[in-house]
Amino acid sequence: MQGFKKFITEATEEEKNIRDTLKLLPKSHKKLVDGYKFRWQNGNTLKGDDGHIGIINPKTKTVTIASPWNYGRQFTFLHELAHKVWEFMLDDEARKAWAKIVKNTKNKLKQNAEELFCMAYANFYAKNKIVVHNHPEWMEFIKNVPS
Repeated sequence: MQGFKKFITEATEEEKNIRDTLKLLPKSHKKLVDGYKFRWQNGNTLKGDDGHIGIINPKTKTVTIASPWNYGRQFTFLHELAHKVWEFMLDDEARKAWAKIVKNTKNKLKQNAEELFCMAYANFYAKNKIVVHNHPEWMEFIKNVPS
């Protein structure tokens, strides 16, 4: 009990931010990162990886988040979690339905269906929405993701 009390009273600002964000999610989605440690990096992209701003690593049970210029850390964390939601919560039928929605949505984003799902998921739960990812059809789909 002492360890939990210490975590609650001595949590870093980032740990509190993660805890507050996790409160917004369905329980089954939270469980996807149960036991993971969070790492923070400065810079627009991850060290040694100029193409990514975050990564979730199931082998090391870590989530590493950079400080990207165009996205907030909450959005980046939610995007990374969404990759796990895509993998474990959506079946082939749901993925096909998502791909159809994306195809029929007027957007100029050149990303695959999974990446766009992750952007939509992050946008759905993020405190500050990003307009380019805020399509009503996308938000409706995310609202109905199994939990």
